[in-house]
Amino acid sequence: MNTSTLLIETPDRLSADAAGKACIGIDNGTSGAIACVTPGGEALCEAVIFQDLGQEKLMDIGQNLALLRRMIDTAGLPINQVMVAFEQAQITPRFGYKNNYTNGRNNEFWRVLLTTAKIPFVWVNPRIWQKAVFTGIRGNDTKEMADLVRRQRFPNLNLDGFTKIQAGGINDAVCIALWARQTLR
Repeated sequence: MNTSTLLIETPDRLSADAAGKACIGIDNGTSGAIACVTPGGEALCEAVIFQDLGQEKLMDIGQNLALLRRMIDTAGLPINQVMVAFEQAQITPRFGYKNNYTNGRNNEFWRVLLTTAKIPFVWVNPRIWQKAVFTGIRGNDTKEMADLVRRQRFPNLNLDGFTKIQAGGINDAVCIALWARQTLR
């Protein structure tokens, strides 16, 4: 697994509301990721870090907190100039009980980690951020749509070192960060 931070220049224009702020998006799935869009329009992206316990994988508290802090430090802003949004877990019958349980556990992981670290956050339903970010894009496959948005907004963001599943998490995290940038004040 590639866990190095990607720092990429982009021609992305800043939203007037988010000017001077860093927006962090978190895809909370088992194949999730964290993406930070800095005030300068750079994207910092990493896959979330898990501990493999054999029967199950749990998110690593210390490493994921360090990853978040590294992104915040790289943005060079005080915590009150950082906006964090993580994807809210929702019950999806086609995922089955085990995956729904895992999604709920991951949701609580981020809520508790961000709360105890005193990092301000909001959670967003996937349908909400997708509707806002995918406006004007045709299609029904949200993974393909997120990949298209990421490639258009950050054409130099190279995901070659990541698996297809990790890249999907990064694409979603980037889109959630973009949603935060255009929505949160």
